[in-house]
Amino acid sequence: MRSKDVKATTVAKVLVIGEDSNLQWSDKVPEYVMFADYYFNRFPEDHGERSRNVEARQLFDHILYVTGDTIKASQIYFTNLCNDSVEPAPRGKRTLIPEAKAIKGFEHIRWILEENPSIEWILPMSLQANYWLQQLGLYGGDETFLHKAQPRRVGLEGAQPYYQPVDGKAFSLILGEVYPSKMYDKKVMPILPAKDFPLLAQNIERYEALYDKLRANFRK
Repeated sequence: MRSKDVKATTVAKVLVIGEDSNLQWSDKVPEYVMFADYYFNRFPEDHGERSRNVEARQLFDHILYVTGDTIKASQIYFTNLCNDSVEPAPRGKRTLIPEAKAIKGFEHIRWILEENPSIEWILPMSLQANYWLQQLGLYGGDETFLHKAQPRRVGLEGAQPYYQPVDGKAFSLILGEVYPSKMYDKKVMPILPAKDFPLLAQNIERYEALYDKLRANFRK
């Protein structure tokens, strides 16, 4: 099953590039990326449906918080770097997005940007997604970041491949920064995965100042 994008319902201003946490062969793969469509639905009675509604609201709250409430929910376009099913990772490990799948997703992202020239900001979530977007030339290309964020061989060569970066703290090298896209007249702002928002106690000291730095870009 291939997850569908959640398109902006008005003029798109922000493109969010996510990475579904359950990106694998499973009945739980969302029909729409990151269950973002639930944000526009009434709060459901079913427990499973309620949890997805809450997840969608946290996702939107994250984007609205980062952009200082200068962007409306209707102006956000959601996609994933990989919308296809991929081989499941071992329990407790992060699903690996293979290079071929990343390239396919990247071409889809380029199509979105060309079809929606009104998009001003690109907000990629997760370390793995940002690694591939830099590797494939959307922005950045910092060799230190690419080295630390690249998949380790131990995760690539197992019977069940998974994504484990060389340095799990590599995201700190790019969070808080705004990059010009190398391909488009857009700004790229890496942000944490939606599951990390609101910031948990252990992440406030590490990331709160960086998020304040991001929000300052929307107060100018």
